[in-house]
Amino acid sequence: MDIALSPTSIGVGASDLVDLTVEAESLGYSAAWLAEVAGPEVFALAGAIATRTSRMALGVAVVPAATRSPSLLAMGAATVSDLLGGRSFSLGIGASSEVIVRSWHDREFHPPLARVEDSVQATRALLQGERGYTGDTVSIDRFRLAKSAIGPVKVYVGALGPGMLRLAGAVGDGVCLNLMTAAAVPLQLDQVRLGAEAASRELPADFGVMARFHVVVTDDDASGRAMIRAGFSLYFAQPVYNRFLAWMGYTDEARAIAAAFEQGDRKGVAAAFHDEIVDAIALIGSPDHIRDRLEQYATAGIGVAALSFHAPDSATVADAIGLMAPGN
Repeated sequence: MDIALSPTSIGVGASDLVDLTVEAESLGYSAAWLAEVAGPEVFALAGAIATRTSRMALGVAVVPAATRSPSLLAMGAATVSDLLGGRSFSLGIGASSEVIVRSWHDREFHPPLARVEDSVQATRALLQGERGYTGDTVSIDRFRLAKSAIGPVKVYVGALGPGMLRLAGAVGDGVCLNLMTAAAVPLQLDQVRLGAEAASRELPADFGVMARFHVVVTDDDASGRAMIRAGFSLYFAQPVYNRFLAWMGYTDEARAIAAAFEQGDRKGVAAAFHDEIVDAIALIGSPDHIRDRLEQYATAGIGVAALSFHAPDSATVADAIGLMAPGN
């Protein structure tokens, strides 16, 4: 399994993230996989990282299908490819959540599955030089990239549950996973294979399976869990993540989280997001413990692990990057 960096540490600014990624490259990290929630904006950050690095590949896991047109996605991917000078770039496209798409971006969330499929197919087509695409949710005509990508660009699907996983198998160059237990990974990859079979497609040998991992390097597990709980308990109150939590086997907890959120009880949400769940979906503890957990995920089928370090400041993130560097 390749070890990559996910330069997305909460509270760390864009310039520091670029510096941290440059340091990670010098320490042997194979790639940087960016993510986008409320900033930094992902293509601007990817461009900055591309100009400061010389070896590592770049990827995005993921951008919402509904917040950018496929034309804009293709423009962004081609621009980053140009700045990479021939290194590979992978663009993950996912559905995101209703809060992000509707409340933050004033866009329609439904139908998420069809929108992701159209965005993946249309973005790939435009990157390959086609001038238009017509699907159920997207219609593009008479568009042409001013400059094509100069390196390989793969289009991944960001997926949690069965429907989107099957879509990844049907149309993706790879799949981006997040917030899953090690036990869930084989089930997820089974869905990817089912999607490929339903589309009469044989998955290519280089089909990518990457995952972002939320990491706290610490000798105080309780504080590490508190950090993850603060960052992600409300995620699992959103319908798409709540269904995913139930699908992974935490049906009672998913129901309790949804009920507490509906009542405006944030403490209840956090309580239902208990230590067992936190320990199952995040990597918390000593470097050796985290490496053991990563080995479990490698055995389950993850090909690239992009480590997103959670820490109070950029200096502590830098320390964690060093401790978890490949080869240590």
